[in-house]
Amino acid sequence: MADNLILKGSTWHVRLELPTDVRHAFGNRRKLTKSLKTGNKAEAHLRKLTILSEWKSRIRMARQGVEQDDFENELHSYHSGGMGLKKIYKDILMNHIYGHSDFTKKIVRNNNQLNKKHIAYIFENDEDGLKKWNDKLDDIENRFPEDSRASAELVLEYQQISQDIRNLIEYWGLKDKGFSETQANELIKMINNPEDFKPKSPFTSQRLEAFQKHQVEIKELAPKTVDTFISKLKVLKNYLESNGLELSFDSYQQFLDSLNVSTKTKKNHIHAGSSFHKWASKYDKDYKSRYDTRDNPFLGHEMPNDKKKGKKKEEKRLAFKTEEVKKLYEFAISKQKHHVAYAIKIAGLTGCRIEEVCRLKKSHIVAENGIQSLYVEEGKTDASIRKIPIHSSLKPLVEQLVKNADSDGYLIHTSGGNKYGIRSDSISKAFGRIKRELGYDARYVFHSIRKTVITALQHNDVKPLVIASIVGHETGTVTFDIYSEGASAKQKLEAIKTLPDI
Repeated sequence: MADNLILKGSTWHVRLELPTDVRHAFGNRRKLTKSLKTGNKAEAHLRKLTILSEWKSRIRMARQGVEQDDFENELHSYHSGGMGLKKIYKDILMNHIYGHSDFTKKIVRNNNQLNKKHIAYIFENDEDGLKKWNDKLDDIENRFPEDSRASAELVLEYQQISQDIRNLIEYWGLKDKGFSETQANELIKMINNPEDFKPKSPFTSQRLEAFQKHQVEIKELAPKTVDTFISKLKVLKNYLESNGLELSFDSYQQFLDSLNVSTKTKKNHIHAGSSFHKWASKYDKDYKSRYDTRDNPFLGHEMPNDKKKGKKKEEKRLAFKTEEVKKLYEFAISKQKHHVAYAIKIAGLTGCRIEEVCRLKKSHIVAENGIQSLYVEEGKTDASIRKIPIHSSLKPLVEQLVKNADSDGYLIHTSGGNKYGIRSDSISKAFGRIKRELGYDARYVFHSIRKTVITALQHNDVKPLVIASIVGHETGTVTFDIYSEGASAKQKLEAIKTLPDI
């Protein structure tokens, strides 16, 4: 029957012999047969193709098994079950040896009745297999004495037979659930030898993807922040798996101790882990079944104090002097990094953040009460949305940038947004190279120009509310942050005029 066709009466049927390892997916049948409802062999050859394709697809699915993440979760479950069974078997044997609780023939008989029901189902289509196991159960039951205590060796032998039957039951149950033969065998091995288990971390790719999606779409965290969470969780995942550790308070403390990083970075690791735990404890049923989610393993760890008495905090960002901003601008021009220079000049005369500068468009040149201004349409907070009067020395550059705006209307030309949609990425990197060439260290960044502007305005006796209105800061008071519309355009212009030309 090489062509998978068989003639029954005057009607052709398609038939397929099923491999042993996939019969569970087809009700333990040895072969599949289906009428093609035709007596014409040529037509039967055509009709069989769709049916055979469907059957073979189901065979492939049966062999592939469940998704890897689901399989990993099941491994942990079987490890716990195996450890529990080991203890039960040991307790039964020891109680029998010491006479605390005899393992009697009556117990064996009751267990066998239940086991025979299971093997009758498993060997429904295998009479020889069914007879073999029934004979084995009958034999050991007959060997248990009626009126005296069985030997420890006989109890141990019966436990081994019970384990073998349990393995059969588990195997067929797993195959019915869609596990492949390889997966089912590995799970059976796990329940028999749980002490050999090397735990996998809970940070599966499936969970991390779901966590990442929730943090971005539901909690609306910045993608860059969430990517940082994910990278730290992957470091933890690798540590736990390479050391064969389950996630716990103690193993997490070991992980923190292994990190050669600052306390601040360790706290970032803790924040990432705790955020994951809170999410998984609420939304992931497998995580909840595997861990006691009432105890957060990421919390309660004591961190060393990195600060040393008598020493300044070296990582503190510093402001440029006003003349240094002009020097940066001129050096960028000399290096033909014109749009970096333009960004420096705009920031130096407005106090704008680098991303705010790089998002300015032609449409953001507006008039506020007759005063030509730059409209910052979006930012870190509600206070970031503001209008900033254009400094007299900045007007020629703005006019030039409007004329030469890119196809999307942006004044500052960049290489485009990075994967987080940050337009300023290339400008920021170029600025970093320029400031290093001029001898500035890590304490000086583009944001330092913003500090320069705020400092200059303070030194020029500009009122705090006016400064906050220009640079987009919240004042921290209900009166000004909630009820006040901020400084007037005229007040802001007078303040801007106090900044030196660049």
